[in-house]
Amino acid sequence: MIMTQATLLEAELQQLECHFTWELKNEDLNITDVLSRLEQHEELHLGGKAGLAQTYNCIAFVKYLLGSSTEALTYLHKSMELTREFHKDNCDKWLIVTYGNLAWLHHHMKDYSECENYLQKLREIAWALFKFSRDFYERAKDCFKKALELEPTNPQWNAGYAFVLHRTEKYGTFSSADESPSVKQLRQAIDTDPENDELKALLALRLGTFKQFDEAESLVEKALEGSPNAPNVIRYVDAENLA
Repeated sequence: MIMTQATLLEAELQQLECHFTWELKNEDLNITDVLSRLEQHEELHLGGKAGLAQTYNCIAFVKYLLGSSTEALTYLHKSMELTREFHKDNCDKWLIVTYGNLAWLHHHMKDYSECENYLQKLREIAWALFKFSRDFYERAKDCFKKALELEPTNPQWNAGYAFVLHRTEKYGTFSSADESPSVKQLRQAIDTDPENDELKALLALRLGTFKQFDEAESLVEKALEGSPNAPNVIRYVDAENLA
């Protein structure tokens, strides 16, 4: 991986919420004392599995500060395993900090492929929350927002954020399209992916609720011209026509 790509990864990593971005510096800590207390927590299993998983995360960062990246990696994997055991199918949100630490650690170890893998896991959490349950829309919004902080012009994350805002924005909440977060994000998503006709049809549907029929009709025409047989485009257009 060339240096410019490594630098780009680090720019993304700086946006994560984890031990590596919380400005915990070696010179500000009594490392020996901190490690001793954490090891006591480990021996006593304070907080059960969930607490021990957090302790392992902290020990991993201290090991990194002490120059032992290999030991740090071992503790992060322990943390990940315990988190999965304790939270089971609901573990994703509890792994965000651990994945962030793993991404950073692999970056420092110059394993850029694994670094990117963990960054991708963080992004995929947003898609999983969005696709599989309406109950998780609010959490999905937070995940997409965080993904867009990492990659503001990423078409996939812009589209995902637009879809979830559309799903969660209640009718009548805003008096005009200019006030609507979903309209704003749909426009942004189309700017990053001009060929996405599904987004155009969805924006037309949303604009119809604000009685902006001229722009909505124009978007419908463009969407049908580009994707006349796409099921979702047809569905959104039909809904807009019935609005």
